[in-house]
Amino acid sequence: MELLIKSWAVWMPSVPHAPEQDSSTPQPQPALPQVPAMTRRRLSRMTKIAFEVALTTAVVDQQISTIFASRHGDLHKTLNLLQQLAANEALSPSQFALSVHNAISGQYSIYSNNRADSNAIAAGADSLHYALLEAAARFATEPDLNEMLVVYADEPVPQPYQPFCADPSLAIGLALLLSRNEGLKLQFSMQHDANCDASADQALQLLPLLRGDITTLSIAGRQRHWLWQSV
Repeated sequence: MELLIKSWAVWMPSVPHAPEQDSSTPQPQPALPQVPAMTRRRLSRMTKIAFEVALTTAVVDQQISTIFASRHGDLHKTLNLLQQLAANEALSPSQFALSVHNAISGQYSIYSNNRADSNAIAAGADSLHYALLEAAARFATEPDLNEMLVVYADEPVPQPYQPFCADPSLAIGLALLLSRNEGLKLQFSMQHDANCDASADQALQLLPLLRGDITTLSIAGRQRHWLWQSV
C-alpha cells in the first residue's frame, strides 16, 4: 500500500508527566491560542493535543474527511465518571457524552466547521496503523477522494491502570495530512507473525521515518509486523 503525506505535525511534552505523580500536578498541554478561550476551557488535555496537531496540518473551514485514532481515548474522563458512580454521585450527561471515543472527532468537526465524514478507530497498540490502513483502503476505493486527515492522540493511562498498561509512555499527538497526488511517498505492508507482541509507542517509532532520518522501518504489531519504506 502507498501513502502520500502532504504535511504532518507532532506534539509531545518537553518534560513528560510521570503517571505516578499526584493528579494535582499540572500537566503540560498545548496552549491553543487560536482557539477562543470559552471553547478552549471545555477541551480536555487529550482533546487539546488532538486539536493542536490537527489545526497545524489542516485549515479551519476545510471540508476534509477525517480519521481520529486513540488506543485509550479520554480514559481520564471515563475514570472520573466511574469514580462518581462508585460514590453514588450523579453523573453529568455532558461529561459522559464527551467521554466516548468519537467525542474528539465531533468537537473538532464543530470547531472547524467541517461537515465531511469522520471515523474513530481504537485497535489497541496498533491504533495508529489501523487508522492509516483505513485511509489507504479509502484512497484505493474512492477515486474522488483527494485528501484525508488522520489524527492520532493518546496519553499515559491513569494511575489505577498503570500496572496493566504502560502504553503510551508519554502524551503524544500526531496528525498526517494525506494526499492522492503530492507529498512524501511511503509504502507500508503487513507481515503476519502469530508470535509477535505489539510494541508500545508506535507513533514515536514512526517519527524518524517521517523526518527522513531513516528510509525503512519495521514496527512490531499484534501478530504482525508493520513494514515501512520511503519511496
